[in-house]
Amino acid sequence: MIVIGAGLAGLVSAISLLQRGRSVTVLERRSVPGGLCGSTHINGYKFTLACNDFGSSMRRYLSEIGVSLTFDEHASVWHVGDEKYVLPPTPETQETLARHKADSDRLAEAVSRPGFDEKFESAAQLLEATVRDPGYADFRTLPSYVSGLDPAKHRLDWFLQGTSKNPDYGYDNLITPVEGPEQITEALVERLSRLGGSIHYDTDVHGIHDTDGGKAVTTSRGEFHTRTVVSGKERFSSNEPRSGLQLATLHIATRPEAPFPSGVHTVGSLPAGLGRSMAALDAGRFPGRFGFHIFPCAATEAYRSFNVYFYYPRGVEELDEPTSTAVRNYITGELDRMIPGFASAIVFQRLVSPTQFMNEHGLRRVSIQDILPAGTGKPAIRDAATGVYHVGNTVGPPAYHASAAVLSGLQAAELVAPEAGRARTA
Repeated sequence: MIVIGAGLAGLVSAISLLQRGRSVTVLERRSVPGGLCGSTHINGYKFTLACNDFGSSMRRYLSEIGVSLTFDEHASVWHVGDEKYVLPPTPETQETLARHKADSDRLAEAVSRPGFDEKFESAAQLLEATVRDPGYADFRTLPSYVSGLDPAKHRLDWFLQGTSKNPDYGYDNLITPVEGPEQITEALVERLSRLGGSIHYDTDVHGIHDTDGGKAVTTSRGEFHTRTVVSGKERFSSNEPRSGLQLATLHIATRPEAPFPSGVHTVGSLPAGLGRSMAALDAGRFPGRFGFHIFPCAATEAYRSFNVYFYYPRGVEELDEPTSTAVRNYITGELDRMIPGFASAIVFQRLVSPTQFMNEHGLRRVSIQDILPAGTGKPAIRDAATGVYHVGNTVGPPAYHASAAVLSGLQAAELVAPEAGRARTA
């Protein structure tokens, strides 16, 4: 059978099918596997490509297909206005949370009432009705920031998904492979090869059409005939899907002695009035203060490298030079406030816009690819009209992150017809 796309979802579905005794060929348009889970080198420095940490469910999903990796468990630190929150909560953070118990209780009570989802349509409406302290409201807006959404447009069920245990993605207990996110990709490719699967790189898929008893996949390398196709191509809810905000990256290299909190993977800065800041970005304007987060990529005897992620205003492809300079200065100033001495250790910076990232890697940087209307779920994994199975973040299980994509791959393999046939090249 044919799997289109060697991202995490495609690789996981391929391996799961190989374990079931299928013959699988993976077609990948890029020259490397893994999609957003990889690394890149700039000026001799190694940087994480995109995905960087995962919910603890990733360990379980990988074990189901015979992949065992060692993960580090780590904390995240979020500076929100004048307060600091460490997740999972430390005793100091528990004290901070205790100061906001009244707001927390009002919020919990509101979402426990029957019909609360009919009263509130968005994250902003819920928080405005229940949380009195503006700083705590900014902290509780964190899911909107992570999703790249204006909280006034953040569906309530999506906003609350982070605390849901159905499915339990484990994003309250973040993990990272000890050798970096690309270790997941490397392990998946090795497992696929060991089971007898193959990957054709630099293979563009032009179309899929029905044949007698199966399907033909037309590619830049000829036609592949199979009974079943699993595709990693996005399955959007409409012809003009609206996505969340696009992510930009500020790559930073420092001297090896640069400070960074021990046992912490992510340090984030969220400004006072986070909701207004996200609304401005969604409206196409760069606010004076904006949210961003930083995490380490590599540590060698010669340097350390870090990625800073932040959102571009909607519709903006490139920043003019004064705005770009102001953005970099704001980020480095905030970094030095949160991590004293960090800015003076910087030896290299490069800002990569979403457009540059697409041009360089052929991939789009966005947290949510398809903002669905309220009350609707993602399209099904199997397209009833075409008979093609889809994997990735635009189909199947709820939420938009690596664990959801991997879960879609496992679910697709379970759905594929038992008689899925052997692929052959025409």
